[in-house]
Amino acid sequence: MSVPECKCQFASSMVVSSLIGLLLSIYTTHVEIQLELDNDYEALCDLNEGISCTKVFSSQYGKGFGIVHHLLGEESIFNQPNGLFGIFFYALIALLCFVNDSKVARVQIYLCIVSNLLSLYLAYLLYFVLEDFCIVCVSTYVVNGINLYLAVRRYRALVAIEATQKMGDDKTK
Repeated sequence: MSVPECKCQFASSMVVSSLIGLLLSIYTTHVEIQLELDNDYEALCDLNEGISCTKVFSSQYGKGFGIVHHLLGEESIFNQPNGLFGIFFYALIALLCFVNDSKVARVQIYLCIVSNLLSLYLAYLLYFVLEDFCIVCVSTYVVNGINLYLAVRRYRALVAIEATQKMGDDKTK
């Protein structure tokens, strides 16, 4: 049973939000690559000693969320810059918006919950461990919160559409 295109704005809003997250992740990855090529590189998001994204991106938490190297080793293929994970994540979330199915929308919710839990973890590290403020990081946390809100709203809208469609199918029998 196919579900008609969701008439709500939640899917399109989620695509826009995910595109913003994608752009932030691309910029993060760009900065991380530049830092590997040039230790003196200064990013646009480096405003002063206490507001520096390069300080965060070049820290041990800038790759594999600071976890992968402990579990799988420094040379693991999964010990990649966090921005690279973000590129794949936001692209996936945006692409899933084009599948109008409540089960897929539920998967989006779970993915967004994981991203928000990671955001809380990274925000803790940012503030309490690194004692820094990263504009790009905080913007990403906001995008993750917005995506979770939109994913829940989208799921509810799709469930309502599917229920209405099922009632219509039952009446025609």
